[in-house]
Amino acid sequence: MDGYLNPIDGTGYTDRQNVDIAMFEYAKDITVGKKAKVGDVGYIGTVSQIYDNVNGHEEQVYVLTNKESGLTEAEIQDSNGSLRGAVPYSASDAERAQVQDVTVMMQGSQTKTHTPKLIHDTVTDWLPTDFVTASHRLGPVGAVEYATPFVYRHSKNIITQKSREELDKADRDVSNKIGNVVGIFNKDAGQAVKQSLNSFNKNPFNELRKNVISNLAGVSGGTFTTGIAAPNIMVAASYLKQTQEFPPAQFKDAAKHLKETIRKYPNAKIDLYGHSLGSMDIQYALSTLTEEEMRHIGTVHIYNGPNIYPLLTKEQQERLDSAKYKIFNHIDHKDIVSLGYSLSGSENAAGIVRHIATVEKEIGDQHMMEGYIYDKNKNFVLMDGTGKTTIKDTIKANMIPYQNMKKYLSKGGFSSNEKIYLDSVQAQATVQNLVNVTKLGYDTLQQARDQVVSEAEKLAEQLGKVPQGFSLSPDEVTAAYQAGGADYQSLVGSLQEHFESRLSKFQMLLTIFEVLQGQIEAGIEQLLAKDQTLAGDFEQWNQINQ
Repeated sequence: MDGYLNPIDGTGYTDRQNVDIAMFEYAKDITVGKKAKVGDVGYIGTVSQIYDNVNGHEEQVYVLTNKESGLTEAEIQDSNGSLRGAVPYSASDAERAQVQDVTVMMQGSQTKTHTPKLIHDTVTDWLPTDFVTASHRLGPVGAVEYATPFVYRHSKNIITQKSREELDKADRDVSNKIGNVVGIFNKDAGQAVKQSLNSFNKNPFNELRKNVISNLAGVSGGTFTTGIAAPNIMVAASYLKQTQEFPPAQFKDAAKHLKETIRKYPNAKIDLYGHSLGSMDIQYALSTLTEEEMRHIGTVHIYNGPNIYPLLTKEQQERLDSAKYKIFNHIDHKDIVSLGYSLSGSENAAGIVRHIATVEKEIGDQHMMEGYIYDKNKNFVLMDGTGKTTIKDTIKANMIPYQNMKKYLSKGGFSSNEKIYLDSVQAQATVQNLVNVTKLGYDTLQQARDQVVSEAEKLAEQLGKVPQGFSLSPDEVTAAYQAGGADYQSLVGSLQEHFESRLSKFQMLLTIFEVLQGQIEAGIEQLLAKDQTLAGDFEQWNQINQ
């Protein structure tokens, strides 16, 4: 992964690595001074400050510092022999001013955990914060319409599974009882009877019978459970919407904590990670930042959280929009908590929304990001039909810094140096978009190639197999397929050649755009070398345009 640059967020991490970093917030025994190491990412910082239920609103926020900006764990160890210790809020102003990299993690509500913790989170997180937000976002009727399909799916799966387990148990019990009777007279014969009956019970017809019975039980049970749940959801949502204000107190505390972190580390770039409730905490906290505070924010990665954007004030929405290019909002539509988003695009939502292709899991596993599908490079596979929209959203968002700076410099008209600066920013943003889009196109085409070729290879495996009822040899079957134009080359080889040709064109385009990018940057450097006043202005404006 040396030299890797994520084409979406510009970081050196894959999507899988970013998820692993986000999951550190659920690690056990997080204490100040803990060196945070994550999977194959390595060192990401040292825990320096913890906010844990400060005002009784059950937030868990972790602040990690890393003085050596941009250095890997190996590079840090080479330079000073050990990873840096914590730089807590109690450190001197001078020490905290040296910190250049800060990671802030906001923990979500856990659904996959032991019972006492789950009950605790239900009382402290889900009811006063999560469900309150859902009630305001969807309304009582909308909450019922949204929640009941998930209630049905979850209850149906549980009842189906339990029904099947009972049927299997009944078969085993009968087999064992008969075997035990035979075993009175002959132990070996009794064991043989048990094995024989158990094998007989696993025949296709009996398995089909049990599948049908258990599925019917699941369907009827799921329907019954949903009927009970719907009125209760309606009552709860109505009560919470009327009695509990938005934003919940935890959101306000999260905003205060983020602002304090920015003040404590005035020279740091701050990256944020949040899952579930933590995603909402971050969305709200970012919406409350001033223009100056927002400049301290690096990249933001949030996962499986409800969309609170429509509940924010116009001013708060505008603040989020001004940083849309920094925020990467990841959604699993099979997850009950990821509510309030359209099926494609990033309109009326915080950041660039990535609609991830997922496999169906149990409700808790689904929410804890275990359904995400990754490609061979450990980046997300997006839902069909959303990729092009995501690319367009990314391009639009990447032009926001230019638009923000143009607005900032427009006061009183533009000087010649300001015009030169804006032209350079626009040129750099445009060519960076070209590079990123080409990389995304390349990655998307690779995903398609891998999927299609894999399916073709499975089909090709059948070329030497004799169909049931035929007396031909495998060689004769293969020859027959070849006579019909079906062989490995026609099924797999031609596809590989097609995709490789297209991939090589993408690679050629990428090379051209990267060369152009280098030429633009070199031209800017030459211009600045000749004009020290312009160079000083550029440095000042670049500090603002972060």
